[in-house]
Amino acid sequence: MARTIDIGSKVYYAEKALEWCKDYFGLCDRKRTELRFKVSERKRKFGNFDIYGNYCFWRNTITLYLPNTITIHDIVSTMIHEYTHYLQSRTRYRDYEKTHYYSQNPLEKEAKRNEDKYTKMCIRYIKKNM
Repeated sequence: MARTIDIGSKVYYAEKALEWCKDYFGLCDRKRTELRFKVSERKRKFGNFDIYGNYCFWRNTITLYLPNTITIHDIVSTMIHEYTHYLQSRTRYRDYEKTHYYSQNPLEKEAKRNEDKYTKMCIRYIKKNM
C-alpha cells in the first residue's frame, strides 16, 4: 500500500515536478503568459471519477486537487500529465473532443503515455536533489 503524504509535501513534490517538466520538456512557445500553478483543497469529481488535476488552456494554469492526490506518485504523474496538455495545441484538443471519447482522445493518450513513461524518472530526480 502506498503511503499518503501531508499537504506541504504534496506542494513541494508538485513544484519540483513542475521544475523538472520545464527542464525536461521545455516551455511552450505559443503561450503569451507564463504558466501558473495552483493547488485546490477541494475535492473534484467527474461522474464517479476523482479528478487529480487539470490544465486550463485559457488561464494557462495547472491546478492540482490535493484531496484526490494521495501519494508522491499521484502528484508527480498528475503534474506530468497536465504539463503535457500545456505543451499541446488547444485547437487540436478541441477538434479531438468533438470526435473522440475522453479516453480515446489522442492528446489524452499522449499525456497518459508521458505520465507512465516519466513519473519514476522524475521522482528519482526529485529525491536525489532534495
